[in-house]
Amino acid sequence: MINKLFRKSTGGMTLIELSAVIVVTSIIGLGMTSAAQAVMLHYQTDTVRQDLRQYGNNIMREITRELHLAQKVEIDGLNGFSRLKLYNQFQSLTPDLVISCRSNEGIEFNDNVPLDGVLRFPNRGVFRDNGQRTLYLKNFTANYEPSSRPGMTAFKQSFLHLELILCMESDVMDEAGAVEEDHYFYRTLFLGTAYIQTKITNSMVGGDDEA
Repeated sequence: MINKLFRKSTGGMTLIELSAVIVVTSIIGLGMTSAAQAVMLHYQTDTVRQDLRQYGNNIMREITRELHLAQKVEIDGLNGFSRLKLYNQFQSLTPDLVISCRSNEGIEFNDNVPLDGVLRFPNRGVFRDNGQRTLYLKNFTANYEPSSRPGMTAFKQSFLHLELILCMESDVMDEAGAVEEDHYFYRTLFLGTAYIQTKITNSMVGGDDEA
């Protein structure tokens, strides 16, 4: 009798029960691995995203600062983006600072990285190599405030609207294709120095008829 009870209590797991345990354990392990991978990918994407946003805010701040100092500002285009020409002296014929764009290099001051190479476009670095995440400048526009009143032209053209669009393209998740997300940066500023200099110049030549 004792031997029968001992054999029953120490019979162990059957093959079916052992198989079920292995299957359940594998499913749990796979789920934990997938969850950990997803968390890591989101962390990496958010790190790159923060770098892009920080660059956008910093470069717009530097552009705004330079525009406030300029006595004259001209707008044209290059590489499909707006280009700004800034003059320290109103009568100068050659701009002291040219702000231009390149899709893969971001904003450039006189064809160089702003702030003596410090404010570099963050398209290189960790989590963005080997096609994981691609960063590029999508659009940059600069426009004066439109005016329907001739007498208000100089005043209206002292208001400048800037729009910068930076894009991050990710191809790291199980999606049908790469995912793009755009980041927008806006500034509207009054070019006080340029406006005052325009008023002074117009008064000197007798052409200040602005209301």
